[in-house]
Amino acid sequence: MNAGARRIWLAGRASEPESEYRQLNRAVHYGDGLFASMRIEKGRLLDARPHAARLLAGADLLMLAPPAGFEDETRIVDQLVAIADRLGAGTDGEGVLRCQWSAAGQTRGYGRERESVALVELFSLPDPRRPVVRLLSDGAVPLPSIPQVKSCSALPHVLAARQAGRLGVDEAIRVHGGFLTEGISSNLFFERDRRLLTPEQGLPLYPGIMRQRVLQAAEAVGVETIEGRWTVDVLLDCDGAFLTNSVRGLEVVARLEDRELATTPLIQRVAGAVRELRDVEATPIHVKRR
Repeated sequence: MNAGARRIWLAGRASEPESEYRQLNRAVHYGDGLFASMRIEKGRLLDARPHAARLLAGADLLMLAPPAGFEDETRIVDQLVAIADRLGAGTDGEGVLRCQWSAAGQTRGYGRERESVALVELFSLPDPRRPVVRLLSDGAVPLPSIPQVKSCSALPHVLAARQAGRLGVDEAIRVHGGFLTEGISSNLFFERDRRLLTPEQGLPLYPGIMRQRVLQAAEAVGVETIEGRWTVDVLLDCDGAFLTNSVRGLEVVARLEDRELATTPLIQRVAGAVRELRDVEATPIHVKRR
């Protein structure tokens, strides 16, 4: 796809963006919905099944019924693969597939039923990067309303991105109550004493699919990982660090505050194990013959 290109599938058919508002107005008015973003690489959809499970769990928490055709993990994966093909993901074999479930029905007022509608969009992949990272002051941006769900109410993440822009960096790490939490749309890992440290799930953060992949991969290659409540000074004394995001993958931090960071052998080993794990479980997109 061309940079910035966008194709969509809405409520069972390919659609024009202008028609979205009428069916997705609860997401527009109230942020009443949730989403997942997946990477398409070499004609394969990465991490489709864990994203499907996460969508179902989030919908249950938001008291939403899955849209028609998305009732269980297998149907969700099958639908996403078919839609990715229909939107042209097979043309160049890469992209970002974003699946959103929005509450449907009543336009105005907080009350609603459980019905939802699916919107699937195909975007171009972002350029690879080695991010420059700064730490935000404690409480610099509001906390997400429901941190464990990727809801359409994402204003705290928008504000974190604005703060990073003002600081002239790629990424910013939020701090809450004296403890590190997460990046703008990423989880944080850092190396100290040949161990990986990461903020624990009990903090106000979203424990992403790639975070879980790193935990699995690290265990597979014998790297000890500790989930805990870490203060800023612990991170500033790290040997290396990386951020995780389902679309961008594992991004090694190039600079943290005013300090250059190296890609350590431990981080290289974990990154390789993550790639292997994602490759093994990738779902092929069957490209239509034209």
